[in-house]
Amino acid sequence: MEAILLRQENRYETLIKAERNYKKTSKERLKLTYIEARLENLEALWTEFKGDHLEIVTGMSRDEKKESEYFESDFYEQVEDLYISYKTLMKEHLKQLVPNQNVSAPAQSHPTGTAGVSCDVKLPRIQLPTFNGGYDEWQAFHDLFLKLIHENTLLSNVQKLHYLKSSLTGEPENLLRNLPTTDANYDEAWKQLKRRYDNKRYNVNEIFKRLFNQKAINSASSTAIKLLLDTTTSCLKSLDNIGVSTSSWDSIVSYIVLSKLDQESRKQWEYQLSVNLSDELPTWAQLVDFLECRFRALEMIDSSNICNVKPSCYNAKQSSSSLKQKSFHATTSSVPEEKKDNNNSISCGLCLGQHWLYQCKQFGKQSPQERVNVVESKRLCFNCLSPTHAVRQCHQATCCRRCGRRHHTMLHYERDIPKSTQSESKSFERDVKQAVNSVASTADAETRVVANFVKDEHTENSVLLATAMVKAKSNNCYAQSHVIRALLDQGSQASFVTESTAQLLRLKRVPVNASVAGLGDGETKIKNMVSLILQSRHSPALSIRVNAFVMSSLTSFRQASPVNVSDWLELRNLPLADSDIQSPSRIDILLGAEVYGEIILEGLIKINNGPIAQNSLFGWIISGRVQTNQASAKPVISMHVQVKEDVLLKKFWELENEPDGITKRLTKEEEKCEEIFNTTYQRDQEGRYVVRLPFNTEDPECQYGQPQNIARKRFQLLEKKLMKNPGLKKDYEGVIEEYAQLNHMSLITDSEEKNNEKAVYLPHHAVVREDKETTKVRVVFDASCKGVNNVSLNDNLLVGPKLQQDLRHILMRWRSHQICLVADLVKMYRQVRVHPDDTDFQRILWRPSPDQPIQHNRLLTLTFGTASAPYLAVKAMQQLAKDEMPNCPKTAKITLEDYYMDDLMTGCNTDAEAIEIYDEMTKLMKSGGFQLQKWCSNSEILLKYIEQENQQLNKSIPIKVGNMVKVLGVNWNKQTDSFEYTISLPGVNGPFTKNQYHPYHYASQSLFLATT
Repeated sequence: MEAILLRQENRYETLIKAERNYKKTSKERLKLTYIEARLENLEALWTEFKGDHLEIVTGMSRDEKKESEYFESDFYEQVEDLYISYKTLMKEHLKQLVPNQNVSAPAQSHPTGTAGVSCDVKLPRIQLPTFNGGYDEWQAFHDLFLKLIHENTLLSNVQKLHYLKSSLTGEPENLLRNLPTTDANYDEAWKQLKRRYDNKRYNVNEIFKRLFNQKAINSASSTAIKLLLDTTTSCLKSLDNIGVSTSSWDSIVSYIVLSKLDQESRKQWEYQLSVNLSDELPTWAQLVDFLECRFRALEMIDSSNICNVKPSCYNAKQSSSSLKQKSFHATTSSVPEEKKDNNNSISCGLCLGQHWLYQCKQFGKQSPQERVNVVESKRLCFNCLSPTHAVRQCHQATCCRRCGRRHHTMLHYERDIPKSTQSESKSFERDVKQAVNSVASTADAETRVVANFVKDEHTENSVLLATAMVKAKSNNCYAQSHVIRALLDQGSQASFVTESTAQLLRLKRVPVNASVAGLGDGETKIKNMVSLILQSRHSPALSIRVNAFVMSSLTSFRQASPVNVSDWLELRNLPLADSDIQSPSRIDILLGAEVYGEIILEGLIKINNGPIAQNSLFGWIISGRVQTNQASAKPVISMHVQVKEDVLLKKFWELENEPDGITKRLTKEEEKCEEIFNTTYQRDQEGRYVVRLPFNTEDPECQYGQPQNIARKRFQLLEKKLMKNPGLKKDYEGVIEEYAQLNHMSLITDSEEKNNEKAVYLPHHAVVREDKETTKVRVVFDASCKGVNNVSLNDNLLVGPKLQQDLRHILMRWRSHQICLVADLVKMYRQVRVHPDDTDFQRILWRPSPDQPIQHNRLLTLTFGTASAPYLAVKAMQQLAKDEMPNCPKTAKITLEDYYMDDLMTGCNTDAEAIEIYDEMTKLMKSGGFQLQKWCSNSEILLKYIEQENQQLNKSIPIKVGNMVKVLGVNWNKQTDSFEYTISLPGVNGPFTKNQYHPYHYASQSLFLATT
């Protein structure tokens, strides 16, 4: 039975590691086959776990179950919760990766024998064309459907008929409605459509209507000229596609277009022809060139005028509120806000047509008074005619162009001098043209980025919400508690908790199917409910049990104005539920009316001209209005970007090129990290670098999270695991002893230093890598472990900027050399020492045997697992290259360019240069306390030279002697000088069963993506 229990614990640990590693997986690696393989492994592990659990349940008596820790700690329920959360996470990712079932167009598979090359660019899906019966749309629908579906030999006729029917709407849909979807009816359906809509004479007439009925341009406008040119070109191409030749129509088309142009444009055209002194008739191509130059010039003139436009017609009275709006960007767009909200839901408020109200002909024929009545009855905005708000809330900078008042120009009328219907109609047409031109100029513009900067200054009174800092944990008695922020809301019928908090507390979820309705008639679907315990920070005996629904987020930042609680004399010496009420922070749980009565206790304090304080289980809760003398400013930045597909394709090809050497601009945090290193680094007597840990604050909060207690519990769990695995325990002890022998760790003997409450203790665990030749067992320190204040050491450390080039760039440059050299640094992190003032942030607990007292140790070097360690190690190595540049200029440059973390990948063209690089690089690294090992090269002369050097110096430097060398994740065959991939397939234990053998799954383990 002990062996079975041990297997269950090992499976639990395997499941924890699997979930942790999956969460760390990069987005590029989260492919469909990868997640499916993970799910298969998870199901296999869970099946084995359930089988052993059943054996434990049936094999133990009732008394044994009561004494067994397996049943007392609800071990099965813990593993089940972890299994469900892990599986749910993968299935959510799987949903995002699985293609949409409503396939727009069938995929064309590669012919047999042709290997398709996969690339990482996700091109936009080709949607099936739709046809609603318009004769002018028939030719485009016919050609696209012909190529995608009709000529696709991989589709059966019944599939083609299904796609055809799904592409039709309106009249053509009714035409084929009664035709059964069978294999034999597809040809008949296609013929019926062609007979009905493939009407060449009608199509030509429609094209001629579009060509001849184009509106004349009254004044020079870039948008109008582009529309005229595009419409004419489109008509000519449509005629050519139908079979009507237009090659000899230059004079006719030119006359039509010139008759539509404004007077100034025609003058410039005639002037251009007169300069050439030619009596030949101009061609259509010449007129096209002129029109393109013309609208480009007008665009430049228009853009220079836009920047200087200021809204000067807003004369409305300021409201009594003290809210001040400062706008640093203004545009001349007069598009209503309904246009901004949703371009796909355009609806006229009068005739319900697909256009704006100011474009409605029925609305334009009415008198101004009738238009006003329509706007009032429909409750529209008098300024922009939008149905989403009133004129008081309208943010449009436009106004009446006749009187300058706050209403739409179409609603203007003179009380004393009535206007005729004809003049009103002309005014309406002019307004519509200007509005359409404004909209068209925005829609037809190239890719552009618009930034709006708004600053709101509030001098109003702030309002404090009823919040409390509470201890929360799951119902499991062994569960760890965390401090979270709660909001008391008597207006909510239920309680809610955030998804991140539920994951932090590892709460057991119960599936539910409910919806929550809030302000604005919005609804949110709820899928899970959890149960948790909330305790008071002041009196742990006071606690309540809360059932809460799980939501992704609850509220935004709640408090932005500084509040000085010490000014309220009535609250002095009272335990506050939220001692940090003045700071903005996230709400983790919302407590509704169902538990409000259990939380509130007797006791109420009213503060003069201030909030109220209510006694509760969690302490005194403060809420209400607070007077502030300081105005708070909140900047709001809105960026609007429209990106075209050719830009994405350009970025893809840029990835395949060598870097252009442009230095990325550092963020403020990265600049601060660089400044800390440059101003604090030192070199000791041995030449090693001594660095300070780059904290993001002067007083790191991780000191106050009581990390020693958490580290002690984690160490006891590690100790149990090591006792069960003697081989792992021996290797682990060897690593810790090596730390002490190399002076990378010091023992703390002073009792006062041991009791230092601000010292940060790091939990540690083993990472086993069987593929490593030198260090198979590595000790990793968990600097991300959070204390009771929910802050870890890594939360207070700056990560630093990226100092080295991408891996692919280093590999590409390395392959360009005739002779290649490879090596790596021995214990790179541990060759850089940490300043003595910062070593108390890197304490660990250890003892060789459970019968010995626990030892307190300081780590004196960079620690694997801290957020800043990679940056500091690489930065120290690069600083060494800069400091030793006068002595070793060649290898200093190699150090700056040809290292990827601790791996050296460089090369040269001759054996003499290779030997020189080896000697200088060894000397350079030694001067900074670093040592290179595992040298390898495709030069036999260099390898023999290294062996002779080792014999003369009586020392051993590992040299790669085999043909295969693993270089930055890929295998390099130095004999053939090529990259190879090694694939480890699972072993075969006995014959394959039906469920085990699947050709696709077996082959998928040998597939990988490549780009050419």
